[in-house]
Amino acid sequence: MTSAAELAEAVAWCYDDAALPLLLPLARHPDAGVRRAVAQALPSVLGDAEPGDTVRALIRLSADADEDVRDWACFALGTQLSEVDDRVVRDALAARLDDPHDDTRCEALLGLARRRDSRALPVLHERLARDNVYSLEIDAAGALGHASLHTLVRGHLCGWDGDVVARVCAALRLTDPDGVGDDLLDGLAEWFRAGAPHATDEDRYWWAVTLQLLEHAEYRAPEIAEQVHHRLLGLEPATALMLGSRLSQLAGDHGWPRWHSSY
Repeated sequence: MTSAAELAEAVAWCYDDAALPLLLPLARHPDAGVRRAVAQALPSVLGDAEPGDTVRALIRLSADADEDVRDWACFALGTQLSEVDDRVVRDALAARLDDPHDDTRCEALLGLARRRDSRALPVLHERLARDNVYSLEIDAAGALGHASLHTLVRGHLCGWDGDVVARVCAALRLTDPDGVGDDLLDGLAEWFRAGAPHATDEDRYWWAVTLQLLEHAEYRAPEIAEQVHHRLLGLEPATALMLGSRLSQLAGDHGWPRWHSSY
C-alpha cells in the first residue's frame, strides 16, 4: 500500500496533464503532505483544461489548516494562475491578507497586486512603512505600481541579497510617478538599433531590466512599447525588430494596437 509520504512525493513530481483528474480528488486527502503536493502540482498539470475545477480546489486549499498547504495554494492562485481573474479568486486571496503565516500572507498580497485589486494598496502602505519588509511585499508594490508607494519602496533599497536587488529596483521604477525611466527606454531603443536579439551581452542589459519589470507588471508593456517605438521612428530595421519582439507581443496582449500576429 502506498504511504502518504510516497504519494506526496509522486504528486509533487507530476507534470503530466493527463494526471489532472487524478490529482483533483487528492485536494481533500487527510494527509497535509499530500494536500501540499497537490497545491504544488495543480498549475503544472492544468494544460489546456478549463481552470474551474483546479481553481476551486486551490481556493479550498488556500484556507487549509496547514500553513504550507495555504502557502503553496496562494502562490498557485496568486502568481502561477494570475491570468485567472474573478471576484471569487480575489476574495480568496484577500481572506489570507491577515494570515499568521508570513509566506502565505505575502503570496496572497502579491496575487491581489498582480490583479491590481485596490485592497492591496492600504495593506502595502502599512507593511512598507515598517522597518523590515519581505521581498514579496516589494514585488507586490511593483505589481500594483501605485505612485504613492514609490517613497516607501525607496526606503528599502539596501540590505538585500544580490538576487533580490533587481526586483527591488524594478519595483522602484514601476512605482515612479514619472514612469519607468528614460535610461531604460533609451537603452531598449539602442538594443533594437544594435540588432536585438543578436546584440552584445552588454547591450542586452536593458532588455533584462525590462523583463524584470514585466515579471509582475505585464500590463505596463504597452506603455514601454509605445515609448520605445517613438524613439525608433524613421529607423525601419530597428522598428521591425521591435515590432516583432516579445515586448510588442506582450503589449499587444494588453491592447497595444501597433502589434499584430504577422510580425
